Amino acid sequence: MSARETPLYFVGAGALLHHAADYTLNAGLPVAGICCPSGDSAAPRLRARGLTVLASADGNEDLPRLMGQRGEGIVFSINNRQIIKDELLAGGAEFFNVHNGLVQDYRGIAEVCIFAALCAGDARYGATLQRLLPAHKVDSGPVVAQIEFPIDPGDRFCDVLPRSLAACKDLFESQVRAIASHRFQTRVVATSKAALRYEDVPSLCAAADPARLALARDLGRYRGFLPRLVSLLESSLGAGRTAA
Repeated sequence: MSARETPLYFVGAGALLHHAADYTLNAGLPVAGICCPSGDSAAPRLRARGLTVLASADGNEDLPRLMGQRGEGIVFSINNRQIIKDELLAGGAEFFNVHNGLVQDYRGIAEVCIFAALCAGDARYGATLQRLLPAHKVDSGPVVAQIEFPIDPGDRFCDVLPRSLAACKDLFESQVRAIASHRFQTRVVATSKAALRYEDVPSLCAAADPARLALARDLGRYRGFLPRLVSLLESSLGAGRTAA
């Protein structure tokens, strides 16, 4: 089956979703439909390009409506906060996920993964493109490709986040044609034991070296986009102590 015969779908949100779908269209690949939350910033721009965009509170329920009775195609999960259920993963479509993080070290919520890497003083970070399969833990499917970049000793959260987003974009661009034409390969890697959640932020703060924690909690211009992380940092460290 050629890339042009294989319908491509997207589920997710925000600028990363918009970039991925836009890039796919510009590459001449068929975008058959998109699921994103109601009111998502990406929706009007994607509809303006003539794409079918379904406002969705639950992609697990709404993706089948887009994909039709046969349920075939390729689905990319991009900046998607919902876990795709095994019932969908076991159907006729192939699912792929772009994860903000190197899954060998960090699985789970992107901003918590970045925060944890800085608290730990890691020298590297990156992004992972992986296959999603039934009966796998979050962000633990076989890896299609990864991009890695260094973390400098003085890097703050607000320095690492944009580089991680750029890595996610580059990773998708480098692999979408191969995936669409079924020319990709995967490899199994040993992933981190636990997927990080917001609930892990207080313990990460408590365990971090103060100098590293200062870098990790400097959200800079991204502070307004991460209200839940800000709230957890303030409650863990004392109100007003997170960097502006």
